Amino acid sequence: MDKKKLRNDIILIASLLVVALVALIIVLVNKTNKNLVANVYVRNEIVLRIDLDKSNDQHFEVDGINGKVHIHVKDGAIAVVESNCPHQDCVHMGYVSETNRPIICAYNQVSIVIEGGSESNTVVVG
Repeated sequence: MDKKKLRNDIILIASLLVVALVALIIVLVNKTNKNLVANVYVRNEIVLRIDLDKSNDQHFEVDGINGKVHIHVKDGAIAVVESNCPHQDCVHMGYVSETNRPIICAYNQVSIVIEGGSESNTVVVG
């Protein structure tokens, strides 16, 4: 009976390692996305388009509904670094570089959505 338990334990551990390896590969593939573009919206209208690969260590300012929103791009990631919103949730999100994590400042009706970009050389439009 002990040999059967040992075999089952080995199968379980091997299965968990395979699942972990597949998850790691998925994360690494998603992290190496190039040509990421951040679209900045005010009231669901695009006001700024930033190529995250080409806009390193740059600051942008957007006029939100209730005040200015200060955005910083660094190392292929984007963040709201200053806003006049009361709860500062958008500022606390920090730097984002994943396409599935938008930054939203509801108070100023500003949102930043990252998407897979194109080969365009455009840094800012709008």
